[in-house]
Amino acid sequence: MQVSGLSNVRAIAAGEDHSLALKNDGTVWAWGRNDLGQLGNGEQTPSFTPVRVSGLTGAVSISAGGNHNLAIVETRRISV
Repeated sequence: MQVSGLSNVRAIAAGEDHSLALKNDGTVWAWGRNDLGQLGNGEQTPSFTPVRVSGLTGAVSISAGGNHNLAIVETRRISV
């Protein structure tokens, strides 16, 4: 069953009572319990539909734990 509102997803992760999706554009979306800020949207209200994790772009990998999440963000070396 597809999660409503999500497409172009390359990875998912599940915590204790919340889930994450990493989209192909490097944004991360979360839904579920949020009493400890698990959804990363600056609120503590649960959401049963995905909300975008605030301020996170360029993610290449995600992981979720009990009440926390991790993301690896792409970095680019620029030669001057």
